[in-house]
Amino acid sequence: MCSCRRPGWWSTLRIESPLRAMVRRMGMAASPLEQALDCLRSGQPARAEALCRARILEGRGEGDFAGHHLLGLALLHQGRAGEAEPELARAVALQPGNPAALNSLGMALAELNRAREAHAALSRAAALAPGSAWIRNNLGSVLHDLGQGQDAVRALDEALRLQPDYPEAHANRGMALQELSRFDEARAAFDAAIALRPGYPEALKRRAMLRLLLDDAGGWDDYEAAMHGFRTERGNGDAAVPWWRGEPLRGRKLLLHEGSGFGDTLQFFRFVPALLARGARVCFCGPPSLFALLRSSGWNVSFIAPGTPSGCDFQCDLWGLPARLGLPARAAAAPVPYLAADAAAIARWKAWLGAGSFAIGVAWQGNPARKIDLGRSIPLSAFAPLAAVPGVQLVSLQCNAGREQLQQLPPGVRIRDPGPGFDAGLDAFADTAALMMALDLVVSSDTAVAHLAGALGRPAWVALKHVPDWRWGLDRETTPWYPAMRLFRQPRPGDWSSVFAAMASRLATGQ
Repeated sequence: MCSCRRPGWWSTLRIESPLRAMVRRMGMAASPLEQALDCLRSGQPARAEALCRARILEGRGEGDFAGHHLLGLALLHQGRAGEAEPELARAVALQPGNPAALNSLGMALAELNRAREAHAALSRAAALAPGSAWIRNNLGSVLHDLGQGQDAVRALDEALRLQPDYPEAHANRGMALQELSRFDEARAAFDAAIALRPGYPEALKRRAMLRLLLDDAGGWDDYEAAMHGFRTERGNGDAAVPWWRGEPLRGRKLLLHEGSGFGDTLQFFRFVPALLARGARVCFCGPPSLFALLRSSGWNVSFIAPGTPSGCDFQCDLWGLPARLGLPARAAAAPVPYLAADAAAIARWKAWLGAGSFAIGVAWQGNPARKIDLGRSIPLSAFAPLAAVPGVQLVSLQCNAGREQLQQLPPGVRIRDPGPGFDAGLDAFADTAALMMALDLVVSSDTAVAHLAGALGRPAWVALKHVPDWRWGLDRETTPWYPAMRLFRQPRPGDWSSVFAAMASRLATGQ
């Protein structure tokens, strides 16, 4: 499934009027830039890109500004923020006082998770255009990314004062309010966005997350409605296969699409037995690197890579299964463990660990390229209280991003590192799963590692931000998703010290 874009980021064609006015002042009607504007408005960003590149080759002066600006927007609309950013920076250099260009640059920087730079650009844009609702909306969204919730709400309130019928601003405001634990107001904001734009997928998705966080199973229906909207917009899935709406499955072949990340896929794969019990022949479509791990379930499932013809009768997103199966907000649906690791690999890791200590595997960093990781990942230094507990040995389960922190440990903190080759093979999580089975405990931030530990049935402690992801609820220490898991929650936003102090205390007392 494609990742969902944040509400408000992509209302970029609101700059059309000033740009089109500039183009016309220059006597360039029907020029490549004029045509590029029309292509952007009609959903043809690749064609707009080609036209802008042609114009830049021959343009100069103010024409270069319009060409670079439009080229940056064309690239943004194709999800190519890394290429868009230098074009938009060039446009801003040519016209430093142009609020539309500063806004566009801010959007590109935000998509690249460079929130502080985005904030600087958008603050300048807002000062230059105090009557612009869309710039205030984007500024509010970046303030939310920076964890400045109160300021975000103020910026979004101002956007809505300027333009009350602005659905993106209502949706962004709902997200900011949710992070502030103002759940009733957040729900009202999402409702307002959907009332203004019925079927608005991003607002439906965000409302779904809020409802599920609050134990409201109606969130599954909202999520399914959101996915329907995204499919209509983007054409996800196999166009030749109808979407499953709950029809009888006996003898029929059902294509399941992966979740929105490895963690979702590992969590929602648990629903496969419910489909098999209905007589379905199940085919999973996702990254081949996950196939070996998912096959360890022993369930009768076939596997295909994305883009492979499936020959299925129906298709469904993994995320859509709870709504179709009529499950509650916290649906277990399969006995745990439902995944397994290779026995020979487990034996090798047990020998590597040795005996005589209480071995804890730690994972601290999710994928920094995904906005959903904001506030979830934890500095490795925060784990130091665990290392101070007598008899404890910490072992890194971290792959890729975050490993550099192993070179910056506080004095006296030691963490065993399996090395750069850990889980570097073709099968995702093969080493991680086997090492987990040899450990006494897993301590993780809210990442796929936590879901893997849960699916393997391993004892796991998960550190959660103050307002966590929907699946963990608001006040429980346990979760029906994974019976061997314990949840440790920030008492206030950003407070990891209290979380790890509580963990260390429990370790020291053997609880």
